[in-house]
Amino acid sequence: MNTVAKTQSSVLTNIVLPLQGHNLLIPNAAVAEVVLAGQLSSAVSSSFLLGYMAWREQEIPVISFEGLLDGYLPPSLELRQMVVLHGISNRQNMPFFGLVLSGVPRLARLRDSDITEVDADDSPLVYSHVSALGMALKIPNWDALEQEILAGL
Repeated sequence: MNTVAKTQSSVLTNIVLPLQGHNLLIPNAAVAEVVLAGQLSSAVSSSFLLGYMAWREQEIPVISFEGLLDGYLPPSLELRQMVVLHGISNRQNMPFFGLVLSGVPRLARLRDSDITEVDADDSPLVYSHVSALGMALKIPNWDALEQEILAGL
């Protein structure tokens, strides 16, 4: 019984977020909701900030992770689906933010043994590059991500 409890507790539920040319792996707890992208309330000239969207009676910034990472918005970025994420390190200034997706996110129940770290170019926005589920995944550096977004608001 004790062995079963240990095995079950080592399985973590994550979400794979499909982006253009990238896939992010984040904890399930970081996701508030997956939504259809709505009308943005303002046009913003930024390499990553697309504008603001009304969500649950508040305005949240909507970003492109690709824009943050590469320094420019992907030319074929489509606002169809996005994920609303919880702000973690600076909740008083940014309790939620939206991230544009290129496809449907999927749950991934993973053990530590399912994930292999891989060498890749370093970026302050990426905590780690890993391989799991037969694909390359980036684990975002949440603190750096939030700092970049707040600096661009």
